Amino acid sequence: MVVSTLGAGSPQPQTLPSPLTTLLDPISRELTRVEEVLAEQVAGFDPRVSHYVDYVLSGTGKRLRPTLALLSGGATEKITDGHIKLGVIVELIHIATLVHDDILDGADIRHRLPTANTRWGNEISVLLGDCLFAHALSLAASFPTTEVCRRVSEATNTVCAGEILQTQYRFNLDLSLDDYLNVIDMKTGALFAVSCELGGSLNSPTPATVESLRMFGSNLGIAYQIYDDCVDILGQERKAGKSLGTDVKKGKLTLPFLLLLQGTAPAKRSALGEMIFRDEPEDRQQLKALITNNGAMNKSLLMIDSYVARAEANLAAIPVNTYSKTLFGLLHYLSAQSRQLLRAA
Repeated sequence: MVVSTLGAGSPQPQTLPSPLTTLLDPISRELTRVEEVLAEQVAGFDPRVSHYVDYVLSGTGKRLRPTLALLSGGATEKITDGHIKLGVIVELIHIATLVHDDILDGADIRHRLPTANTRWGNEISVLLGDCLFAHALSLAASFPTTEVCRRVSEATNTVCAGEILQTQYRFNLDLSLDDYLNVIDMKTGALFAVSCELGGSLNSPTPATVESLRMFGSNLGIAYQIYDDCVDILGQERKAGKSLGTDVKKGKLTLPFLLLLQGTAPAKRSALGEMIFRDEPEDRQQLKALITNNGAMNKSLLMIDSYVARAEANLAAIPVNTYSKTLFGLLHYLSAQSRQLLRAA
């Protein structure tokens, strides 16, 4: 019986976390099972289109959302076959959003492979993403309770609404920080949150515990999206394994650029905005220098730390065990990766 919690008096990690694969060792077998079941889903599609599905499912993504579902299950009692299925569902939805994102952004590379839209065009890719959404919801409907399907559907709705708002805000130099944070909470936080929430609720813990897990996922999702925004500017495509800089090409302001604009005199903001959205090779180094020298990147990293701290506070209500400690370790891993990104810039 576990009685202690990850509160202020609990033991905290004393060193930087180990590499991600080692950190996730407690769920390595379950993650392998998620991969197996994910691959099995190809058989659920018409044989004449299954090769499209197989291609996008075989990408070596981070599987963060299944990871959160599994760890939340372990943190609240145990990991069951239901958690494996949940991990597959949230990953299918995530992959569907990536297929659609790559169309909207005109991205060429995803998981170090040509994107679906690069290989087969936008028409097939749109429908492929739709197929993945529908299949995920069909799996969600197979749970004994309708709650899983309802919450997964709501989260999917939120993710898509966030994409609509982000598109609506394109090329808006007056975008507010609140609007930006709201969009990334919808786009990324919602699926992180439902992965944690349902991962916990499958074990029927207290409502307060489920809510803490949901908020943990939301705050982690926001922190992770800000980090991903920073990678889009400071990262290298070879290491990232995907097309970078696609957001600004489509007029989507990410946090470092938003902070850079907010720190620029109104008379110069329009010219700076033109440079950002032009995204020419000769401008990129100058923009990197501006962002790092004027403090915009440091402020972005502090924002990551702020949401990591909120997520840590959410874990105070979760019993201490191997899985909840791993959730805590994920936060420190993200913070460490953020600092490393800035040092390597």
